[in-house]
Amino acid sequence: MTGRNLRLALFIVLAVVQLAVAAGAIIRSELALRRGEVFRFELEPVDPVDAFRGRYVALRFAIDRAAVDEDIPDLVRKRVFVTLVEDDEGFASFGSVDSKPPTDGSWLRLRSGVIFTDDDGVRQLSLTPPFRRYYMTEELAKEVDRSLWRRGIRPAWVTVRVLNGTGVIEDLYVDGLPVRQWLATGGPEKPPASEP
Repeated sequence: MTGRNLRLALFIVLAVVQLAVAAGAIIRSELALRRGEVFRFELEPVDPVDAFRGRYVALRFAIDRAAVDEDIPDLVRKRVFVTLVEDDEGFASFGSVDSKPPTDGSWLRLRSGVIFTDDDGVRQLSLTPPFRRYYMTEELAKEVDRSLWRRGIRPAWVTVRVLNGTGVIEDLYVDGLPVRQWLATGGPEKPPASEP
């Protein structure tokens, strides 16, 4: 095989590998959207200066940590597997954390941060959800940012479809309505609701 043929063969192999990786990510996301279990994640206000970049709304989740035992192996700054549980109001929260995927129930593969002790003396592991952006047109994103956080904090959450560790945002809700419906019904002019 000549040098030119070898380079061509290597180029083709590299191109096929890149396409396979991209296709795998797309397929996992589509499967999660079609077959995944739905969880509601409560949101907190985002600093309005950084609230969005371009055509998406930045999301800050009310949960960003999970309690961990003293004897848990070192999970700092690694990929971890976190079970999902629902609270009394139907919002998702993080359950147990492990270095291996659970054998049952719904779970997410997340990036861990540091372990710290909260004000109640409970060891917590900080976690970063992979879905922190909700994409919309630039004009709608600006209106959501202005209405949702700057004109009075409103109850907001996202629904996330979860399947085999992959989570994909399905929709953003404000005052109990999907965000596009909320905007269409004059949501920004309504006073903030007291409860979600």
